[in-house]
This record gives sequence, C-alpha cells and structure tokens, in this order.
Amino acid sequence: MHDNLYAELRRLLVIGLVIVLFGLLSGVWSLPIFIGLGGYVAWHLRQMYIMEEWLHGVERDESQLDGIWGYIAIHIKKTRNRARQRKKRLSRLLHRFYDTLEAMPDAAIILENDLRVQWFNSAAHVLLGLELSARKQNQEIVHLVPNPDFQRWIENQDFSRSLELVSPANASRVLQIRMVGFGHGQYLLLAHDISELKRVEAVRRDFIADVSHELRTPLTVVAGYLEMLADERELPEEIHQALLASRRQAERMQSIVADLLMLSRLELEEDEPQGGEPVEVPGLLAGLVEDARRLSDDAEHQIRLHMDAGLGLVGSESELGSAFGNLIFNAVQHTPQGTPIDVYWGQDGDGARLVVADRGPGIAAEHLQRLTERFYRVDKSRSRERGGTGLGLSIVRHVLKRHEAVIDIQSAPGEGSRFVCLFPASRVVKLTP
Repeated sequence: MHDNLYAELRRLLVIGLVIVLFGLLSGVWSLPIFIGLGGYVAWHLRQMYIMEEWLHGVERDESQLDGIWGYIAIHIKKTRNRARQRKKRLSRLLHRFYDTLEAMPDAAIILENDLRVQWFNSAAHVLLGLELSARKQNQEIVHLVPNPDFQRWIENQDFSRSLELVSPANASRVLQIRMVGFGHGQYLLLAHDISELKRVEAVRRDFIADVSHELRTPLTVVAGYLEMLADERELPEEIHQALLASRRQAERMQSIVADLLMLSRLELEEDEPQGGEPVEVPGLLAGLVEDARRLSDDAEHQIRLHMDAGLGLVGSESELGSAFGNLIFNAVQHTPQGTPIDVYWGQDGDGARLVVADRGPGIAAEHLQRLTERFYRVDKSRSRERGGTGLGLSIVRHVLKRHEAVIDIQSAPGEGSRFVCLFPASRVVKLTP
C-alpha cells in the first residue's frame, strides 16, 4: 500500500522536475505545464477506465492499476474478500437456522412485517396444510390457513396470547399457535401439536368426575349413619368423640367431592362463555355477607359491605354465588379474630369490580401465581385445620373465565390481601329499582 503511494509521489515529482527543467532550458513555461499536466490527467483517465473494467469483472487483474489507483484497488479487494467471507458465514448461519427449523416437530413459519410468508418448514405442511409450493409465492398467512378463529387472531394482532385451533390438515389434531417477533419487524409463527395433552386432560377430568360422582352416594350414606350414631348419648365418651371426628372428616370429604364435581363441570364448559340472565349482585352479596357473619360467629370479624345497589351482571347466579362466596368465606377462615373484612362492589371504568380485602397475615409473592391452582395451599396444615378443600380459588378462576372476567390477587406478608375480580363492560347491567 505504501509503495503505491510512494510511486504516485515519485510520479508527481518527476513530472514537476521535467516541467521545471524544460521551462528553464526553453524559457517557455506554458507548453511544458500543459503537456505535463495533460499527460498526468490522461494517465489518470486510463487508470479510471481500468478500475471501472476491474470493478465490473471485465479486467480480472488489478496489477495494471498503479499509484493511488492501485492503493484503492487493494483496499476494495480486501473489503470484497471480507464481505464475501461474511456473506459465506451468514449463509452458513442462515442454512443452519433453516435446518434447525426443518428438524423441529412444530410448524415454524417466518413472516415479514406485513405478515406475508417468507419461509416455512415441512411440519407446517403436515400440521397446517400449507403447500410446499407456497414458499415462493409470498402470500399473506391469513390466506393460507382457512380458519375463522385464526384469521380473527391475525387481524386483531394480539399476539401476547396463544391460540388453540383444530388443525386444518387433520381434524383429529389440536394445535397451539404462538407468534414471536424477531429481527426488524419480522415474526416467527409456531404451531405445536397439543392433541395428546388435551386427551390426557380429558381423561383426567373424566376420571375425577366419575370418581367424585361414585363417591358422592356412599359418602352421603356414611355421613348419615355417623351423624345418627354421634347423636347417641349412651355411647362411651371416647367412642362418641371418635364418631364426631369421623363425621367431620366425612363432611369434609363431601365438600371436596362437591367442589370436584363443580370444578369438573366448569373445566368442561370453560371455553363456552356463560350466557344467563341479569343477576342482582347486590342482593347476592348481601346474602353471602350475612352467611359469612354466621360463619365467623365467635371470631367476631367486622365484615363490611360497600356496594353500588344499581349494578348487576349478566351470567349464572349460582356460579357467581359460588365464586363470590369462596372469596368471602376464605377471608373469614384465614383472617385473625376481630379483624375487618371489606367487600366492595361497584363500577370500574366501563366495567365492574368486586374486591374482597382483609387484614390477614398476607401471602408471599412466590405463592400468588399458583393460588388458583387446584389443591394448592400456602400453609397446608392450617388450611386442613380450617376445613378448606384447596379448590375454592380454582373454582373462582374458572367461573370468572366463563364470565369473561379475570382475578387479580394483591398481597404481601403482614399487609393483608386483596382479591379483585374485574368484569368487562359487556357483562354489566343497570338494575331497575
């Protein structure tokens, strides 16, 4: 590189010396200057022509370029080599990326920012029915998957949630669709076959429902006989106490069976939004609060109800009663004696909100996400002592889902808990006096 620069400087020096020498000898300066500079410019034009031929691949050898042009050619050649190597590396990475997606059992579709298909793997053909010839047609994904739910999901562009749908290629398969953004506005659509998971869930629900149903009748009989025997005062005291304990456990088992049956029904119907009639929520809450006061009894909880008497919901009164009752009764069971419990019912923007707030021991953050799982307990021993089934909050979650509502649990150790149920505007009705 430096040799080329030095050669250019020598060339300029030689031309300058020739012009000076010729001018001194002849006494004429304009002619040597014109000839010298003209020759220099002509040489550069020749070099530019060779450079242009070399850049377009007509001239393969850059050795004819000299001086500053040779220096530029060397830099261009190095830049070309680096770009070629980078292109090869990127090409290898891209092929490795495509090979990885091709090896996946899940359908993978790469979409441009306008949701046109750029590429998809073979699993997309098997699970979603995409023809392999469509890889090069650059079509919009909504035109390749003829499913109304999928098309609405794409049009809404709410990709924070996944979508479950029956496979267009095979009606016996159920798919979970997710959309992930990457790169500069591109998307990766993934379709996972969850047919086996759905089958196992169905088997589990059927098993729990069948077992609960079969247990209900014998438990009723056992509880009846235990109650009859426990009322017999002539029995020895130790037998009487044993019968009372057995009756309590039988009643607890009956509660578990009843909750399991209800939960199984809710899980079976959770994908079907509950229709129903207008429910007078204020009256429903007033009855539940009165029941909670009787349940509190000696604990003397201060249960206060604050509500909008003209606000109701569209839905199932029995399901909403079960959900609201679980929240209120849980507060009674898990709140220290004499502490206040507040129940709020009112407007929340265009929707409605139910809040059950207590001053109990509170719940650590690591438990909050799992509270609505079936049989999950923060303190297993205390829950059993209070007679809880571990299914109440799970029932609440399923009831709210059927009413297009969500639950938000706010709590911290030593600060009590707030269970907030948020209902959409479509469920709110104004009650007539």
